[in-house]
Amino acid sequence: MSLFQSCTDSRWKADTSKVEYNGEILRLDKAVFSLNNNFSQNELVALKPKYGNFLDIYLTQIMQVGSPDNPMTASLFARFLNDPDWRELQSIIEKKHPNLDKESAELENALKRYAVLFQETELPEIVAYNSGFNVGIYPEKKYLGIGLEWYAGSDLEIFKRLPPDLFPQYKRDKMLPEFMTINALKGWLLVKYQDKLHGETLLNRMAFAGKIHYVASVLMEEVSDRQLLNYSQQQIEWSEMQEYDVWKHMLENDLIFSEDAKEVSTLMNDGPFTPGMPPESPGGVGNYIGYKMVEVYMERNENVTLVDLLNMENDREFLNNYKPGR
Repeated sequence: MSLFQSCTDSRWKADTSKVEYNGEILRLDKAVFSLNNNFSQNELVALKPKYGNFLDIYLTQIMQVGSPDNPMTASLFARFLNDPDWRELQSIIEKKHPNLDKESAELENALKRYAVLFQETELPEIVAYNSGFNVGIYPEKKYLGIGLEWYAGSDLEIFKRLPPDLFPQYKRDKMLPEFMTINALKGWLLVKYQDKLHGETLLNRMAFAGKIHYVASVLMEEVSDRQLLNYSQQQIEWSEMQEYDVWKHMLENDLIFSEDAKEVSTLMNDGPFTPGMPPESPGGVGNYIGYKMVEVYMERNENVTLVDLLNMENDREFLNNYKPGR
């Protein structure tokens, strides 16, 4: 079992002492739920100096109630803020996350490491919100938004009052605080490097997912494979034990270079388990295989940097190194 392998590589040592960046997670959720029941447009606009353009993003893109500059927005948004269910949810969030000091420190360190290892200076401002389960992670060039309700626990009473098909148990099992920062980081990387997906074959999809997971594991430090992939303990143990058989299944069924959308989605999309495999398997087991392919490649190519990895265009190179044993 590999615990924290990526971050122990001497290639990934990064002196972040000279990186000027504040990773404090701003609490937009608390700010909006602290407004009076009949708040005005001016009170909403007054949040702009602190939350900047993310306030517009939150209201227009995430909540879809309109711009804070629109006189109608305040009354539409008030329906959400004054709804008893969502106020209860906010109360749960504040009890689960009275502060985000630990999460702020983790993301600040990861993004400072990114600045050093990628030689980039533009890092996102991080803002936490409550969207009523609209959007979990909202990555954008200048901002990284985190929907705290998605990381408030898997056994919330409010789930019983929401459509069960929207929140099946396998999704609820991933709504754990420990997955918040790694998911936020992965989401930011996925959007920033979305142009690095070089095709729609299973290999392309696995390689891209593997690159993102590997880079995230290096940046975050001391994140286990289970946390990285949002697996249960049973799922990570099954994946480690069955890696050879899953790879064999892919080879014997000519799936590696398949462009069939159904075949690819079966092995890459989330679910309670991977169709055609035992219930102990994780959904989208191809993500695990992709991560392991990249991990092996990087172990055997010590001259390759993270920038080189993300810029690789020939995903077949990963096949030369990847030979899982029984």
